[in-house]
Amino acid sequence: MKDIYEVIRQKEADLERVQREIEALRLSARLLEDTSRPSPVVAPVYAATQPKPQGPAAAPAPAAWATAKQFP
Repeated sequence: MKDIYEVIRQKEADLERVQREIEALRLSARLLEDTSRPSPVVAPVYAATQPKPQGPAAAPAPAAWATAKQFP
């Protein structure tokens, strides 16, 4: 037979763990909500004064995530 106080301690520990997980999910949801809104695109001031490149050099640079190290 299990000790009732040990069972209560285990249930309290489980409850605390679940509360931390819920708080982490709430934080994640807020972060995702903030990034899901489109931010206004502000063109740099110098873009209007720079000539547009022509020829093969005009290819767009790879996105930053494309050059980052990929983890398995």
